[in-house]
Amino acid sequence: MARDGVFFKSLGTLHSRSHVPVKAIMAQSAWAAVLIVSGSFDTLTDYAVFAMLLFVGLATSSVFIFRRRIPDRERAYRTWGYPVVPIVFLLVAGFLLVNTLLATPRQALAGLALMVLGLPFYFYWSRKTS
Repeated sequence: MARDGVFFKSLGTLHSRSHVPVKAIMAQSAWAAVLIVSGSFDTLTDYAVFAMLLFVGLATSSVFIFRRRIPDRERAYRTWGYPVVPIVFLLVAGFLLVNTLLATPRQALAGLALMVLGLPFYFYWSRKTS
């Protein structure tokens, strides 16, 4: 994100010898330490899994959209078992999302809220780079 201009620029610099973004790794480690101290691991995974499953489901559904909009385009990869496997995955993901909302609504909504809290920062940095 830093190299794309939507986060602190200094975190995008690579170490001259190892070619690794050392500052970014240190910042991510510090944030992970804050999250570890802030609550139980189970709660943190509840927040993250709900949000990640939502986006993985959206990414999976994009396969159908792209294949409908651009049917003749050569594909860089093949979707195994298309369309059955992606449909089954989306059904299971949808079930898990609904189940999480019903079983642990507080954690699911907190995960969504954390994602939404990042939007102002994203819009700030993306506006700044355009």
